[in-house]
Amino acid sequence: MTTPTPPQEFLSEIREINGFITDILACPRRNDWHWPSFYLLYVDVDRLAHTLTRAEFFFQSPFSGIFEQPTTEQCVSSANAILRELEKHQKAIVRWLWPMCRRIQSGPESMDLRKRLDAHVHPKSGWYQEFFARYEAGTLSADGTTLVRTVLPVLAEPPYERIDHGTAGIMLRRQSFDMGTPAGQQALAQATRQAAVDLGKISAGMHAYLTAHCTLEDLMHPCSA
Repeated sequence: MTTPTPPQEFLSEIREINGFITDILACPRRNDWHWPSFYLLYVDVDRLAHTLTRAEFFFQSPFSGIFEQPTTEQCVSSANAILRELEKHQKAIVRWLWPMCRRIQSGPESMDLRKRLDAHVHPKSGWYQEFFARYEAGTLSADGTTLVRTVLPVLAEPPYERIDHGTAGIMLRRQSFDMGTPAGQQALAQATRQAAVDLGKISAGMHAYLTAHCTLEDLMHPCSA
């Protein structure tokens, strides 16, 4: 029997992975900073935020409808569609991290971040490749009682070299969450709300950065990273 994962770990990767964006904003940028790419990253963060809002609403009351009581099959289908969308947006964000990392100005103040980013999101990194091959935001069981997912944590300390496939494979975590009780559903709703709060802070930082440094003219270029 699979041991349930603590509900507070649900969507913890939203904070871990997207926290790279906050770190990038804190580092000096090079002169060839590409604002159209940064803006499209901001758009993908916003899309993920909207999907989290939908996910929270679902987990709060997955088996209630406005006009009629939905079937379990309908609820499962809705949940899995939201989770697939969440996964798509998170993967889109990860794809932007390396182009942004390449435009960080080199220097002692950014060395640790560059090592950490290079270890995780360089296209040749085992973490990067395993993330796109194995990360699953979640799948709700046919009876609507269990949600399983596969996540890949982020190393807190910058390694001295890129994460290889063997290490990335060991880092993979299979999670299982109880959706069979109202308490389990509310716990996931709370965890989703916290993930949305964490992402909201990152989005606000990006908005402030755009407002302070980017002009309309900066965006009027072919969008190639």
